[in-house]
Amino acid sequence: MRSTLMQRQRFLFAALGLLTLWRWALLPTLELAPEEALAVFCGKHGQWGSFFEIGPLVPLFARLGMLFGGAGEFGVRFFAPLLALAASLLIWRLARELFDEQIAGWAVVIVNVLPAFNLAAVTLTPGTLACVLVPAAALCVRRALLKADVKHRAWWAAGACVAGTALAQPPALATMAAVVCVLGLSRQLRLHLNSTGFRWILVAWSVVVLGWLIWQGGHGWPAFAAGRWLPEWRLIPNLLRWIVLASPLLLVLFVLAVRAGFANGMLHTHRSLPMAMMLPLAGIDFFYGPHEIWPDTGGVVWMLFAAVLLAHRSTVARTGVIEQKISLRTITIVLAALQSAFLLQTDLPRTLGLTWPFSPNSSAETDSSHALTADPSKTMRGWRESARVVSAVQEQAGGAGSWFVLADDWPLAVELDHYLGQAGTVQWPASDLSSFAGRSALFVTEDRDAKGLPDSLKKRFQRTELLSVARVMHAGNEVRWLKIFACHDYRAPDF
Repeated sequence: MRSTLMQRQRFLFAALGLLTLWRWALLPTLELAPEEALAVFCGKHGQWGSFFEIGPLVPLFARLGMLFGGAGEFGVRFFAPLLALAASLLIWRLARELFDEQIAGWAVVIVNVLPAFNLAAVTLTPGTLACVLVPAAALCVRRALLKADVKHRAWWAAGACVAGTALAQPPALATMAAVVCVLGLSRQLRLHLNSTGFRWILVAWSVVVLGWLIWQGGHGWPAFAAGRWLPEWRLIPNLLRWIVLASPLLLVLFVLAVRAGFANGMLHTHRSLPMAMMLPLAGIDFFYGPHEIWPDTGGVVWMLFAAVLLAHRSTVARTGVIEQKISLRTITIVLAALQSAFLLQTDLPRTLGLTWPFSPNSSAETDSSHALTADPSKTMRGWRESARVVSAVQEQAGGAGSWFVLADDWPLAVELDHYLGQAGTVQWPASDLSSFAGRSALFVTEDRDAKGLPDSLKKRFQRTELLSVARVMHAGNEVRWLKIFACHDYRAPDF
């Protein structure tokens, strides 16, 4: 029996290695999403201290990856499969220490068929880093508590992981809530709530969040102006988002595993860590996760702990004969793997002739019918062709030296900045445009109803005119709609 288990573990690790190679092969097949392009933008222009949408840790990994893999999609995402591999190994180690190797192996299998985890494994977003740092923090906290030493180095490591999560996705409130619940919900861990080690974690997190607040205050509080601090209360779209990211059968089994854990008093045992981490993370993700921009799945890091709980429950449950358990397990894994392929790489359904309408709006605030028909990968389509259209218009207008590019929002700006590949920076209205006084601009917008520039921006130019309207197509479907205006003689606003 022991020999068979060892052979299965070796096969599991070999499969993880092959899966990592396959994910590397997928990296160049999708264009950069806006958050990935923003990470490149921050690294390219030296904005390492920026907390605009993402923390400085993501641009750092993107910049390092580009040193190894070049300036394209492969280089930007170079570390994503490696981080997914590290997350899998951390989940295996955590489940092994809590239970045994068999449960650890099944937990890793469940994690690697999750659509959300597969998306994080082939893109570089704050969610990719959260999938590594949050389990690492949990593992460090467990080891520190077992040692019962307030000065144990595992406390320092846990603090570094929590601070790293905040640097990737500030202010990372979910991570802090999870750590508090780990130390507060479990009866055996409650005595450590006021430990020196926990204070170190709190200090590390507070320093980063304080830096985030200072930056936000100095830049007009963009996070609060966007309303992302408010929860999304509509239950149906939120639930549909979970179904997309977890697959329906896995989501049902997660709920059943949590219910069984409560019935068995799991929160009052030394194996309470997965549930204590999962509950606050899932609660916060359900209401705040819709604000995350695709493909960022940072909020669904709770599913990694749910996978550990489900692996334990499916192994020790006495209900059902062994053949039924194996059949259910196989069906669940196959269904989740197919959903990963069809929902996250949505060219596959169209290749098979299946029609899936593209999303007319990539906003998170959608109704239930829109959530059913939206293509989640639309945000990663058509940027390269859009850059070609803008470049062609720019050449016809007199070349890059005569015109600078002004996009109507930051996602369009950072995508054009990356795919145009010019020395100059593509700007957006919130940028400092004082250095462009006297120059003319090409204003690019995706708003098909736009009649011209916004009034606040239009008055800064002497004259504006519509130059071009372009539809960007992909696989026979419209993915982008561009309007390009010529804006002559920029004048800095009077203060």
